[in-house]
Amino acid sequence: MSEFEKLKIVTRYELLKQFRRKRFYGVLAISLLAVVLTIGLYQGLDLPRRMGVPQSTINQHGAELFAIFVTSMGSLAILGAVFFAGDAVASEFERKTGYILFPNPVKRTTLVVGKYLACFIATAAILGVAYLISASALLVFYSQVPIGIFGSLAIALMLACFVISMAFAFSSVLKGGMGATIATLLTYMIIFSIVSSSLAYADFNPWFMPDRAGDAMTATYGIDFREAFGGMMGGGPVMSGMAQASQNPTLSFFVLLGYAVILLGVSIWMTKRREMI
Repeated sequence: MSEFEKLKIVTRYELLKQFRRKRFYGVLAISLLAVVLTIGLYQGLDLPRRMGVPQSTINQHGAELFAIFVTSMGSLAILGAVFFAGDAVASEFERKTGYILFPNPVKRTTLVVGKYLACFIATAAILGVAYLISASALLVFYSQVPIGIFGSLAIALMLACFVISMAFAFSSVLKGGMGATIATLLTYMIIFSIVSSSLAYADFNPWFMPDRAGDAMTATYGIDFREAFGGMMGGGPVMSGMAQASQNPTLSFFVLLGYAVILLGVSIWMTKRREMI
């Protein structure tokens, strides 16, 4: 049997395992609830006007503004990827199942890649449903779907690849899945945010930071954030610099791709060298 056939078997098995977990349906429910609530609040409270968006921008880009708010909430599924991937590698060492799994004639590289693909497919399924609901709401309220929603989904999927790769890297080094999950969340939500904010405050464009690249999922609709949300940002150097950093979706896509590939490579390398103890 070729390694490709083994990869398909590993991916299929890991994907079934993900679909049987309660955490998958928990993340799905939270993501869908966030999207539905955002739709209701947006329409009921007239959020753009309350947030100081100029009336001219609302009149010209009503559908795009709606898509920005709604699809950004669907990105909660990306954080759910952390819970899918945090224990993917570490669990084999933590629960000692590696004694059974690793002696099989399947390379560790194949096992890691198969687990990675399963986590990505599970995350992509949730993202796809969230974006589908967003597109349906756009058709109902605006009778159109901005073309930028496809670019937004592409950035969201690539951000998911990066988050999963980072979780795999921690999972291949740390002893437990919980530690890998917490380390991934803290790194993405706190450490990266502090570094990005500091760089922006120093008037340095943090375009290479993965959290700022991920923000580009809301920059595919052709709206200048500093013009549309200038009142909400207050015109400060930090918010202005961070908005500037996430206004190039193509560059952001490749930044996230680079991080994802490198971290996945680190995960494979560490898993191959790690011993069962």
